[in-house]
Parts: sequence; C-alpha cells; structure tokens
Amino acid sequence: MIDLTKEEANALSRAIVNYHNWIARDIDEPVRNILGLQPQELSDAFAKLTLLRQYLQSSSLDKITSEFLPIFKAAIIYARRSLAFDIEKRSGFTFNKDIRTKLEEQLRPFENVIQQDWFKRTVSSTKPKITDFISVQHAEELINRNRGSMLSNRVYDEKFHILNAPTLFLPDLRYYRDSCELRGRSLCVAYMDIDDFKQFNTEYGEPRIDRDVLPRFMSALEAHLYSHGNAYRYGGDEYVIILPNMSSSQSIDYLHSFQEILQTVEYFEIDKRIKVSIGLFEVREDSHHTDREIEVLAASAKNYAKENKKNCIATYKDTSFANEDLYIVKK
Repeated sequence: MIDLTKEEANALSRAIVNYHNWIARDIDEPVRNILGLQPQELSDAFAKLTLLRQYLQSSSLDKITSEFLPIFKAAIIYARRSLAFDIEKRSGFTFNKDIRTKLEEQLRPFENVIQQDWFKRTVSSTKPKITDFISVQHAEELINRNRGSMLSNRVYDEKFHILNAPTLFLPDLRYYRDSCELRGRSLCVAYMDIDDFKQFNTEYGEPRIDRDVLPRFMSALEAHLYSHGNAYRYGGDEYVIILPNMSSSQSIDYLHSFQEILQTVEYFEIDKRIKVSIGLFEVREDSHHTDREIEVLAASAKNYAKENKKNCIATYKDTSFANEDLYIVKK
C-alpha cells in the first residue's frame, strides 16, 4: 500500500514530470526525428505517467494499482538520482554545513518513499533506452553530441605513471554508466586497500616501498585489468577500480583471481607478499545513487572487509545498501 504525505506526493508529482520530460527530450524526440514516428512503447509510457501525476495531484492513491508501480518506481529512481547529482554540484560551491544540510533535505521525500515496502517489492520497469529503437552507433553519436559523454584523455598518477589519476574516476564512471545503460548492462566499482601497509613502511622504509614494491604491485593490477577495466591510484595503499559490463558475481571472480595473482608477485629482496581488502558495489541500470554515492558505498564495503577479516571481498546483500547488509564473500 502506498502511503504518502502531502510533501511526498508533491515531490513525486514533480518526479513524474521530470521523468516524462526526460523521455520526451532524450528518447522520443530524437527517435521521431530519425524514424518519423513515435514508438508505441513510448506512447504507452506517456499515458501511464500522465495518469500517475493526476492520481498524485488529486490524492487518489488507491488508483495507483500494481500496473502503475513499475513505471512509478522507475520515475522515482530517475528523479532522485537527477536531484542528488544537482545537489552535489551545488554543494561543491560551499563549505557551509547548514547550507549543505538544507540542500540535502530536498532528498528526504525520496528517501522516505524508497524505504516503503511497496517500493522494495516492486521490480522497476526498464528505463527506455534509445538503443531500443535505433542502432548503438547512432545512439552514441547522439549522446556524444548532446552530452559530451566520452572518455577523457588518459592522465596517469603523477608519482608512478602506471595507473590512472584519481581525477579521472568520476568522469570515467559517468561515461561507463551511460555506455552500460545503453546496453542494459551493469558495471561494478571496487575500492581496494593494501592490508597492513604501515607495517610494510615501518619494516622496509617508505623510499624502498616506493621503489621496489608499489610499482610492481600497480603494474600487476594494471596488467590484470588491461582491456577489462580501469584502476585509479588514490594513495599509497588505496585504489579504485571500474569494471564495465560486469555483474557482481563476475567481478568477485575477477577480483579473487587478482588476489591469487598477488601471491606470486615477487619484490626485490622482500619476502612478504601483498594482500588486499576489497569493497564492491554493483551499479545496476536501476540504481538511484549518484557517482559520488557509489564511491562512498564501495569505500564503506572496503572498510567492512578490513575491519572483519582482511584479504577478502565485501559487498551488499541487496539493493538497500545499508551497512547492516554488508557481508564477506566466500571464495
């Protein structure tokens, strides 16, 4: 049963409008310009969204039957993610905590609805993709022209010049999310931390670790990811990874294999082997999280791995992504 306050109903009514406008602008208009007709799927979607808005504005929540729930959830996910992106952008201009808190309060109606049982039980309808109607080539050309969604020129970390610079992570994640969503595919973000790194530095000294250990470690990581994903050096012992077109289970197998490879990597006159703790977050097509939120969730999973076991992978049980849903993946 849908239970909404007036504030929530108004926010969701605006969400319906935003989702309707996005479909019209980014899917329907370019498709009609190319093909000269409106696909029936889009016409049906517009009709449902119009009725949904009417029901919300008239407080006729009992009329929102099960047939409307999948597209209702899709609209909420789209609107929440768009609003959160905008809030993050505006928050970046200020360090005033009160202002940032006030901006973030705009998300409260969405957070409340996302926790309701009907929302959790409902399978979201697939967000319309322009590739449902035109070829991938033409779709990517349109996206590149309208949003400039393409990979930036590579910039390597300034110290070792082996992995990507951290400044590329968010732009790359945006690009890969767009590309994977065009194809209806997931991607994964992993946060990796070298276990007991301070002990390495204490025992062998930072200059030697920088010269004889980290370059070998990062080269092994770069080689393992070659043509499968990208790694970004965040610090001496922290790294972030994007794995496009991979589900959670595929990424877990892939990262486990890297952990095994690390036990074969030798370092000059150092007998120890590096072990890593990894936090994993799967970005599905229906994810309502922003890119920064995804980074934070992957980092939280990494912290859970380090605090509970080390040399392991931690991820989330379901789509609630709460800390209590974190668990260690068994090999």
